[in-house]
Amino acid sequence: MLIKLIADNGLPLKITAEWTDETYWNRRSNYNDNLDEVRVQGWLVRINGKKYPRDNIDGNGYPDWTYRYTPMAGKGLLGKYRAIQQALQSAGLRVKSIPQKLVKHQKRLHTWSEQMAMREGFSA
Repeated sequence: MLIKLIADNGLPLKITAEWTDETYWNRRSNYNDNLDEVRVQGWLVRINGKKYPRDNIDGNGYPDWTYRYTPMAGKGLLGKYRAIQQALQSAGLRVKSIPQKLVKHQKRLHTWSEQMAMREGFSA
């Protein structure tokens, strides 16, 4: 699902987020053919075609392509929007929140990811 937003600096954003459940194979060393299975689960977010998370390096100094956003909310709508919020922060982008007021028995304002998850959940 494509999400279109406008950043505070006026840049139009096209955002997609998908839950990935993939398996990668790592060679243990350059001298033998032993392989280790690495299972990867989490959110892979694209902002204007660029993949996030970015610039992750493993313990040996090589790029780590297996890193994903894995919020506590998991695979649901709230987890999706929390992953998008983390990707926006790592990209240095901000979007406007929906103006809100506290209602009776509400102790705090909702975060951007909670607002977006509620908006999408109510529109379905």
